[in-house]
This record gives sequence, C-alpha cells and structure tokens, in this order.
Amino acid sequence: MRSALAGKLAVQLITYILAFLFLIPFVLFFLNTFKDKDHLFEIFYMPNLLNWDNYIRMFQNSNFFASIGLTITICFFTLLFIVVLSSMAGYMIGRSRRKPIRMIYYLFAGGIIIPTQMSMIPVYKIGVATHLINTMPFLIILYVAGGSVFASLFYAGFIKSIPEALEESAFIDGCGRFETFVKIIFPLMAPASATIVTTTIYWYWNDFSGPLIYLNSSEVSTLMMTIYKFMGTNNTVDWGPVYALCMVSALPMILFFLFTQNFLLKGLVVGSVKG
Repeated sequence: MRSALAGKLAVQLITYILAFLFLIPFVLFFLNTFKDKDHLFEIFYMPNLLNWDNYIRMFQNSNFFASIGLTITICFFTLLFIVVLSSMAGYMIGRSRRKPIRMIYYLFAGGIIIPTQMSMIPVYKIGVATHLINTMPFLIILYVAGGSVFASLFYAGFIKSIPEALEESAFIDGCGRFETFVKIIFPLMAPASATIVTTTIYWYWNDFSGPLIYLNSSEVSTLMMTIYKFMGTNNTVDWGPVYALCMVSALPMILFFLFTQNFLLKGLVVGSVKG
C-alpha cells in the first residue's frame, strides 16, 4: 500500500517538474513583452509588469485587428468545409463495399505522402490564371483541398464505430441516404469532428508559407504575415512590440486549447478504440 502511494506521488512529482520545465520558455516569452530594448536579452531581468508600452506601440503600429479578423474567417470557413465535405466522403468510403469507392481510400492515402512543396508552382500558376491569387477564397480552397485528405481517412475509420443497424432502421422508416447521414450519422460523428477541428486549426492559424506565397498582399494579411511585416527589413528591429504582437496572436490558440482539450482527448480515445 505504501509502495503504491509512494509510486503515485513520485509520478505526480515528475509530472509537476516536467510541466514547470515546459512552462519556462512561455514565462520568459511573456516577460519579454514588457522589457525595453536595453534589457530585452537579459534573461534574469524582471521587468515592470505595469509597463504596457510595447503593447500600446504594437496596437498603434500594426493592423492587428484586421489581420486577426481575416485569420479567424479563414480558419472558420476552412474547418467548416473540411468537416462537412470530409465527413460525407469518409462516410461513403467507410460504408461502401464497391471497389471503385474503396480505391478512393488508397488514392487519398497516396495523396498524403506527396510533399506540399511539389505542388507550389502549379498551384501558383493556377491562382494567377484564375485571377484568385492574393485573395482569401483561394487560400481557403487550398487549405480545404489539403486538409480534406487526412480528415476523410479519419472519418472513414471512425464510421466503423457506428453500428450499421442505425442506418438500416432509418431506411426502413423511409429516410434516404442523405437524410440518414444528416440526422443520424453526422451527429454521432461529433467526437471525430471535434478532433479534426482541434488538431488542424493550429496549422491554419500559424501557417506562414501559404499566405507568404499565395496571399502576399498588403490589403489581405493574416496574423503570421502581419508579424513578419511588423518586424521590418532592417537590422534594428524593436523586439519589444514584436514579442507583444506574437503574444496576443498566440493567446487565442492557447485559450482555445484550454477549453477544448477534453474534446480532443475524448475524440482520440474513441477513434483509436473503436475506429
């Protein structure tokens, strides 16, 4: 009994120590947002936490609110289309026993191994030819096209945890396939949808290469591009406001993770056990 209790306390102690170690970079990053440029690189310097000059200059000299609004819009519509389209594709792949449909599964699986860098030049030419380059819809289309592959495979595995008897009962009651999917299957896919949202939103929120290549416009700028442009091109970067901009840009994702981590864990457990 005592040995078991001692082992449990040892595990908890190690967990707290690791959590503290992981928090150190974040705490140092947070403190840097309050430092002036003369003490910015002094690790053990304790700044005045009531001095908000870096944040004030950041809000005055950057288009933070416009860029965060654009980033939220891109993430919202990207995840909306991915969840809707991928859930239907995963449902058909997971339920169908026809070989042409099953071949789509292997086609999607093969698409994952193709590096994104190989398609940058053709995609850029398509954007120029269709006059969609430097527009928000074009970036959303690219995100949806890239994210739907993994999401469809995830839904295809998750659909196996849902008994087919539910669909058969709905068919007997007169529901068509689409109505059955919307009213019965899709609500049961909520854990999978939550997992897709919580695991992929960080990629779209923090993506830099996509906006840099396909959305490199001063009028349409995401958070990552705003940070990049805010740093400037000279060698005398005022890092205090830059740290402040990075902090307020990361804060929404930190809060999002804190409020959705339970849904993420539940979705991963259900998908791994039943999928």
